[in-house]
Amino acid sequence: MNEKEYLYKALSVLDAAKIVLPKSAIVNIYHHCGNENFERTGAVFINIVNRDYCKSYVIMLPNQKYPCHYHKIKKESFYVLYGNLEIEIDGKEYSLNAGEMVHIERGQDHMFWSILGAVFEEISTNYIQNDSFYLDEKIQKTTYAQRRTTITLEEWEEIIKKWKK
Repeated sequence: MNEKEYLYKALSVLDAAKIVLPKSAIVNIYHHCGNENFERTGAVFINIVNRDYCKSYVIMLPNQKYPCHYHKIKKESFYVLYGNLEIEIDGKEYSLNAGEMVHIERGQDHMFWSILGAVFEEISTNYIQNDSFYLDEKIQKTTYAQRRTTITLEEWEEIIKKWKK
C-alpha cells in the first residue's frame, strides 16, 4: 500500500468524523518505522496554520501508535474531535474521548495511540522541524525525510478533488 492509499484511509476517518477538510493544507504522513508499518506506527497530520501558534488535525487509524518522544521548544494541547485517544505523558496514561483535552509541556515524554481510530486537534506553539526527540534510538537515528512523506499543496488539492467524487 502506498502513501496516497494510507491518506485515503485517513480521509475515511475524517469523513466518519464529519470534519470539513481544508481546501489548502500541508499534509505529512509520518511512518517512523517505514511505509510498510504505517498502519501500526505513524499518523497523518494536516497542518492548518503554523505561525507563533500552530493547529493541525491529526488522524489515527484503528490500532495505530505514535512513538514516544518529547520536544525541547514546542508545547502542545490535544483536543479530541472524534474517536478515542490513549496518551501516555511521563509514564502516566490518559484515555480521552471526543470533547476532552490534555496539555503537554516542553520536555515531557509522550506517546499516543488509538484503539478505534481518532481525529484530534494539535494546538501548539509553532511547529519547528527537528524538535521531536524520539526515545527509540532507531527512530531517532532516522532523518526527518526518512520518517515522513509530505503531500504538497498541489497534490492535496488534487486528492481533495478526487475524494469529493
